[in-house]
Amino acid sequence: MAAAGALEKSFVELCGAERETQRRFRDFTVGGSELVGLSGTVKYVESAGGFYYIESSKLFSVTRNRFIHWVTSGDTLELVEESLDINLLNNAIRLRFQNCNVLPGGVHVSETHNHVIILILTNHTVHRLILPHPSRMYRSELVTESQMQSIFTDIGKVDFGDPCNCQLIPTVPGLAANSTTSVAWLSSEGEAMFALPSASGALFVLKLPPHDIPGTVSVVELKQSSVMQRLLTGWMPTAMRLVVAFKKVKSHVLV
Repeated sequence: MAAAGALEKSFVELCGAERETQRRFRDFTVGGSELVGLSGTVKYVESAGGFYYIESSKLFSVTRNRFIHWVTSGDTLELVEESLDINLLNNAIRLRFQNCNVLPGGVHVSETHNHVIILILTNHTVHRLILPHPSRMYRSELVTESQMQSIFTDIGKVDFGDPCNCQLIPTVPGLAANSTTSVAWLSSEGEAMFALPSASGALFVLKLPPHDIPGTVSVVELKQSSVMQRLLTGWMPTAMRLVVAFKKVKSHVLV
């Protein structure tokens, strides 16, 4: 039976008639009293991105041919989870950030054994969404259903204002105003790290503790040596300088 099932899942016929002709988004507002009075009038270009699961190419994986893609525009982030094999239910959400605009490239998705974690940066805030991993939702060795729930199904239960997963970007002297460059990642200990450039070429890193371990939010400024800064400023574009600097100092942040 397993061999027959594997043969069936070795190919798929794409048929538009089997899928919804119009995607149905569920809308959520992200914000709180701490955002009252902040300005969201800064306009950024629209951006888009995508993420595929580590085991998306494995035949018997629940994440086979499964991926997430998104679009940002102003204060709005649209997230959709798709599968080429099955219909995912409740798979499209639209988040609107009060008095904030999503930074271009400000959405980063990471995958752990138990969770899918989405890190989001706006011009005033950072956010961490913690969602169940598909393998934790469905444990069958061979998935044969024609449809199943998306990881976004229960997102209505998420407390978007939880201070453990949502923080204002502090007013730090030297933080580059209206910067569109940012980086976010998960540390090996599960901390959420958000990096923003300063006007002087340094990096400000905001760190959220692991979601399941009590801790405090911290902000660290990372500076380069004057020689390295002159070298990078002379021949590298801004975005590339940020990435190089991030790689150089990342290990120091994790200590």
